[in-house]
Amino acid sequence: MTWQSATAQGLFSQGAACGCPEVALRDTVWVSDNAGAGVGTATWTCDHLYVLTEQVFVNASDTLTIEPGTAVLGMAGEGRQSFFVPTNNAVGGAATVSYAVYPGALIVARGGYLHAEGAEACPIQFSFLGDPLDGSVGMDVQGEWGGLVLCGGGAINTLYLEGVDQPSQTGGIGTGEDRAEGVVDLSGQDRHVYGGNTAPLASSGTLKYMSLRHGSTNLGWNNALNGNETDLLQLAGCGEGTTLDFVELVASADDGLHVLGGTPDVRHVVSAFHAEDAFESDQGWQGTGQWLFGLQDTALAHPTNPPHDKFLWRMQGDDFEENNVDFTYEPYTSPWMSNLTLLSNGGAHAVGVQSLPAGDWLNSVVAGVSEAGIEFRHFYSCDGFPAFIPMGLPGGYGILRIQNWRIEGTPESVSEVTPGAYSGLYPQGVGLAMPSILADSNNVLGSIVVDPTFTMTNGFVSEGLDPRAQMEGTVSDYYQTLNGELEEVTFHGAFAPGALPWFEGWSALSAQGLFSGAMPGPGCTYPFACNYSAMATEDDGSCEFQSCAGCTYEWACNYDASAVLDDGTCERETCAGCTFVLACNYDPAATQDDGSCTYEECSGCTFEGSPNYDPTAMIDDGSCTFEGVGNVCQGDLNGDGVISTLDLLDFLSVYGEACPE
Repeated sequence: MTWQSATAQGLFSQGAACGCPEVALRDTVWVSDNAGAGVGTATWTCDHLYVLTEQVFVNASDTLTIEPGTAVLGMAGEGRQSFFVPTNNAVGGAATVSYAVYPGALIVARGGYLHAEGAEACPIQFSFLGDPLDGSVGMDVQGEWGGLVLCGGGAINTLYLEGVDQPSQTGGIGTGEDRAEGVVDLSGQDRHVYGGNTAPLASSGTLKYMSLRHGSTNLGWNNALNGNETDLLQLAGCGEGTTLDFVELVASADDGLHVLGGTPDVRHVVSAFHAEDAFESDQGWQGTGQWLFGLQDTALAHPTNPPHDKFLWRMQGDDFEENNVDFTYEPYTSPWMSNLTLLSNGGAHAVGVQSLPAGDWLNSVVAGVSEAGIEFRHFYSCDGFPAFIPMGLPGGYGILRIQNWRIEGTPESVSEVTPGAYSGLYPQGVGLAMPSILADSNNVLGSIVVDPTFTMTNGFVSEGLDPRAQMEGTVSDYYQTLNGELEEVTFHGAFAPGALPWFEGWSALSAQGLFSGAMPGPGCTYPFACNYSAMATEDDGSCEFQSCAGCTYEWACNYDASAVLDDGTCERETCAGCTFVLACNYDPAATQDDGSCTYEECSGCTFEGSPNYDPTAMIDDGSCTFEGVGNVCQGDLNGDGVISTLDLLDFLSVYGEACPE
């Protein structure tokens, strides 16, 4: 595979800009959980390769620092066994998976801290043992290690902690607890428990310029089809200080980013090419998010744990599949969100709304869907649709506000795509109300991305895209966010028009040539020049006016359809001539009639039976003579001076006879 982007030197230069040795020259540090003691307070540096041999924890009160350019690899696990337990319900059973040694993963326990701040020139990388970290592993390689989990002490809306007889929510709304999915603490310390609202402002970590790829552990699913698996990145009950900025999540066997409750803030996250969802949020998340980019390839998006629908964003409110939701449904999953770009190449829906989510979701873009931008499910009273119906209308909570989105289909589906679709038990009631509710919030069909199409070949990007907004000024003051933590901008989606996309230069997707648009920099800034560049940030004196100049008038002989600037050369002489096909001097090459058509020199008698028949004549001038011909009235066969049925009878009487030689 040839890597196409010359700007993506940060990732696959393997940290040379930070003084890091090449990956092949680094010695290996085998990291274990130390029988429950975890990694302790430690610093991982880029002169080593750190291999997670099992599920490894950063325990409470410990801090793990990962320096720029460092690579962390997870092992695949050993002794995997799967079981299917039949149950007496429509699902038919539950699936359970166990390991002798669980796949390598890194879990930050509640009260622990991960400081992983890479640099644009040398990001931090997480992948699987066996990845040479040179970009040669395709996006179709998924589930090779366990992923990264951050557990915090924020508020969540679950109720029971599994295995505990009494509700864990004893201190009021939001004090419930849960366990991180896909994690088994073999030490028995329950270090993967999160929530409780004991530290809602505390940070579980800072992740910046980090790429996580090819992970997720499948531990089965329950009889309500709720999967038990890690994602590439789980933020579980993390406090307000937890931040993500410039994080890449690629090729998960489940989700890319899953935010479960708490109040973490996420910025500049690209999540692409997963088996399930690019993003999922539930359990009472009340943080903020902006500049989030989800990318879905339908050939790779096939969830198996369990098999069900996949979205670019699964927008849920609670954990109802576990029968473990607080009966008030609070805290609502109500983040402040703006500027999402969610692109697919034919998925049915980009966003799935279910289980009473809330929040403000503004100024975002969906493209490449085959049916609708947003699907609302309404099978239970607590499902997504009541959250969406405005307060005051029957059944309406009015806590979910999706406003000012632009939705576009694929080239094949664009004429049939709708902003929203309804799936539920009440299509004749609330289902019919949904289009008007969406329209009232200015969610409409429209093309607003420069080029949302892309092509994958054998797990690699073979044709890139340009995900930037086409122009500024599409977001009015009315739809600006009211949250001061979010930046106010006047364009839709995650990428500013004319600026280099923020994933360029440091991500694996950048190195693979995902971005195919023009790069900003010096160029011609004069709009009427042939080589005008909207991406030019300063004029370099290169403007020229010759390569696109020509005759721009369609009536001219030398009309040039490719010409943009008229150079005054239009003329009507070289293509002039007679354009009337019946004229003697008709010129099939002429496109401009010059009035020269003549009719005399090619006229004459065109009747072959006439003595003065002229075989060169093209136009009969009425000059045919019939002197010497026995009957000048050719149809009068019996010579009575009239052409009648008698002449026809005479003809039929001899019809078929052979003429004498």
